[in-house]
Amino acid sequence: MELPRSRAASNRLEWLASAASTNDELTSRAVGPAAAEWPGGSVIATDTQTAGRGRLGRVWTAPAGTSLAASVLVRPDMPVAAFGWLPLIAGAAMTRALRALGADAELKWPNDVLIGGRKVCGILSELLPDLTGAVVGAGVNISISADDLPVDTATSLIVEGVDADIDSVLGGFLEDFLAGVASLAAAGGDADAGGIRSDVAATCGTIGRAVRVIMPDGEEVLGEATGIDSSGRLEVARGDARIPLAVSAGDVTHLRY
Repeated sequence: MELPRSRAASNRLEWLASAASTNDELTSRAVGPAAAEWPGGSVIATDTQTAGRGRLGRVWTAPAGTSLAASVLVRPDMPVAAFGWLPLIAGAAMTRALRALGADAELKWPNDVLIGGRKVCGILSELLPDLTGAVVGAGVNISISADDLPVDTATSLIVEGVDADIDSVLGGFLEDFLAGVASLAAAGGDADAGGIRSDVAATCGTIGRAVRVIMPDGEEVLGEATGIDSSGRLEVARGDARIPLAVSAGDVTHLRY
């Protein structure tokens, strides 16, 4: 596939006819004997992924040829603790890329992109085994018909009336995402100094919403999402509690009441 915009935005791009998992494909190359040939900004992408996965071990599937699955290798020179911002940067970048194509997209903390409250894109970031970088994967539903969507909480660009090709989606995402990673690295991993925290917050539709958070231990928290802290955690105000709860991991649901 030609993908001129995407290739211009990346340092290396390999298109696969199909892949089990683009994250796994890129990770194996990034730490293998030919790792030097895969610099930061390298990308593996396909429109047919057979064993995709999301956060919390969820399975991600789509009919062949109807979605974009792309993984990006980043090797930023910054503290590993700052890598937690990568999925947020990716989610914000995809939100802006889809908005540029006419979609009314918003980021749901930490890394889902929604249109009309339904998921059109998921992000999965994974550290390399040697901690020298990370692989950030994005799965976007592009031309899945309404009848083929796996759940009623999902949507696709075509269902939402957005006519977009893979290169416009991937190219826009890569341009924004890699610029964001560079800004964070230039600030030494400081999300405030690099403008990352404000950029993410500006795209995040979770802020200001009533939410339900299922914590990793199963505890249910109800409250209002009030912001994102300097570490990328979601701040949730609960009833009369004076200090918001800082959520670093959990399953967030936007509530309507």
